[in-house]
Amino acid sequence: MSPLPTSGTVSALSSRIGRRLVTLFAGCALLPLVVFAWLAVTSATRQMREELRNSLHDAAKTAGMGIAARASQVAGDLALLRETLRASADAVPSALLQHVSDRCAGVWLEHAAGATPLGGERPAVLPPLGAGELQHLATGKPLLRSSASAGLVMALAVDDHGRRVVARIRPDWFWDPEELRVAGSEVAVFDGQWGPLFHTFGILPDLGPLQRAAVQRQPTGTVGWTAAGEPHLACLWRAFLRPQYGLEFMVVQSRAEREALAGSSGFLWWFVGAAASTLCLVLLASLVQIRRTLVPIVSLREATRRLAAGDLGVRVALRDRDEFGALGCAFDDMAAQLQENVRRREQTERELIASRDAALAAVHAKAEFVTNVSHELRTPMTEILSAVEILSQLHQDDDDARVEFSVIALRGAERLAALVDDVLELDSVRPLELAPLSFEASLRTAVAALAPNQAERVRLDFAVGLPTGEADGVQVGEAFVRLLDNACKFSPAGSPVDLRARCVAGTLVVEIEDHGVGIAVADQQRIFEPFCQVGRDQLVDKAGGTGLGLSLAKRTIERHGGRIELDSQPGRGSTFRVVLPVAVASAAVS
Repeated sequence: MSPLPTSGTVSALSSRIGRRLVTLFAGCALLPLVVFAWLAVTSATRQMREELRNSLHDAAKTAGMGIAARASQVAGDLALLRETLRASADAVPSALLQHVSDRCAGVWLEHAAGATPLGGERPAVLPPLGAGELQHLATGKPLLRSSASAGLVMALAVDDHGRRVVARIRPDWFWDPEELRVAGSEVAVFDGQWGPLFHTFGILPDLGPLQRAAVQRQPTGTVGWTAAGEPHLACLWRAFLRPQYGLEFMVVQSRAEREALAGSSGFLWWFVGAAASTLCLVLLASLVQIRRTLVPIVSLREATRRLAAGDLGVRVALRDRDEFGALGCAFDDMAAQLQENVRRREQTERELIASRDAALAAVHAKAEFVTNVSHELRTPMTEILSAVEILSQLHQDDDDARVEFSVIALRGAERLAALVDDVLELDSVRPLELAPLSFEASLRTAVAALAPNQAERVRLDFAVGLPTGEADGVQVGEAFVRLLDNACKFSPAGSPVDLRARCVAGTLVVEIEDHGVGIAVADQQRIFEPFCQVGRDQLVDKAGGTGLGLSLAKRTIERHGGRIELDSQPGRGSTFRVVLPVAVASAAVS
C-alpha cells in the first residue's frame, strides 16, 4: 500500500494555481541570486584559469631550462674526457672517471675497431648515426640521442679519425621529478618525434590533443586533455636544444582541473546550498497559503490517475472530518477491495502455472529416462540375440565358434544384469548400515576391486593416520570403485591415476585425478546425470559402462552427508574430490 503524500508541497505543485504562485515567489527570490552567483563564479574561474596557465607555463619553462643545464653539465664532462684522450690515449685519470660517473652510468670510446669501455657499464649497442647526426658531431658539438634500450646517450667527437667519446646518462640524476614538476602537477618530457623520455603519470595519456596544439599554434600555451580519467590543463614548452645538442625536448606540465579549480567549485557548492535553502523557504511560505483548499482535490485526482494506470496500492490517506475525508475513505475501501481481488486471481494463476510446469517436467523426465533405459537395454540384448542366433546356425562340430559366441552371449548377459542392477540401485531406498569403517582400508579394497590393468595404474598418496569413521562400508566402497573406474576409462591407456587421501578439519578428503581429455565447463553440470557421458556421441562413440556410475557415487556420498566436487579443464584431465565427514550420525538419511 502506497499512500499519497498529503503535505502542501506535493499537492500544491500538482495544481496550476499552486505552480503559478510558487513560480512567482521563487523567481522573485532566486533570479537576483542566480545572476550574482553566475557573474562571481565566472570571474573567479577565469582568474584561476589564468593563474593556472601562468603557473604551468613557468613550471614547463623552468623544467626545460633545468634539462638544458643538466645536458650542459654532461657535455662539459665529455669535453674534459675528450681533451684528456687527445693528450694521452693510454689512460684516463680515475678522478675524472669518478667525476663523470656521478652523472653517467657508463662511458666508452667508439672507434673504427669497435668500442673501448672507459668506466661504468659496458658499452650499449646503439643504432647507426644518420648523416645529419654525423654532420652535427663534425662541428665539434655534443650530440644527444634517445634510445629505447639505452635511454639518453651523449656523444662528442674526439678527432677527425672517427673516434668519439660516448656516455649513457643516469636517468635517476637527469630526470629528477622533484625539480622538474611543481607541487600538484605532473610532468612529461618527449623528444621531437613525441617519443616519451620521462613522465610522472601512472599511465601516459593520449598525446593527440598536445600534438594537434603543437601543429596548429605555438606550443607555449595551454591545452585541455584527459589524464587518468580526469580533465587536465597542460602547458607545452619546447626546449629548443637542437642546434646545440641535435635533439629537441618537449616539456609538458599538467594539472587536474578539479584540484586547480577547487576554490571555484567550493564557492559553487556554497551557492547551490544557499539557493536550495532559499527556494525551500519560499516554497514553504507559498504552499502554506494554498494547501487547505488544494490538497484534497489534488490527492483524489492523482489517486484516480494511478488507480486507472494499475497501481492498486494507492491510497489518498485523507483524514479530514468533512466531505473530502468521507470521499477519501470510500476511495481507499474501493482500492483495497480491487487489490484483494487481483491478488487472489494472481495467486490462482501462479498455482495453475506451477502445477502445469511440474506436470510437464515429470512427463519430460519420464520420457527421457525411458528413452535412455531402452537404449541401454537394447545394446546388450542385441548382442545376446545375435550371438544366440549364430549359435543356433552353427554345425555340431564347430566347437571354437560355439565357444566364441557363447562368450559373447555371456558377456552381453552380464552387461544386461549389471545395467538392471544399476537402474535398481539408482532408485533404491535401502537404509544405510552404519558401522566403524577404516577409510584407508576401504580405499585399498576399492583399488583391489578394479581390473588388473586398471589397478596397476593407480598411484596411492595417503596421509599418515587416516581416521576411522562411521559409514556404510559396502556403499562407500562401491562409490570409490565407481569413481576410480570412471577415471581409468576416460584417460589414455597406461596413464597414471592418482588417488590421494587426507583428513582436513574433521572431514576426509579423497582426490581422484586422471590425465585424460578433461571435461568442458558447459558439461560439468551434466556429468552426474544418469546415462550421461559428455564429450562424445553416445550412439556411436559411447564408453564402456552404463553412464550411471557417477550418479550412483554422488548419491551414496550425499546420503552420508558428504559431497563430490569436480575440477577439470579440457586437455588437462579431471579431479573428482570427495569430501566426507569422518563420523556420520546414526540418524543419517536413509
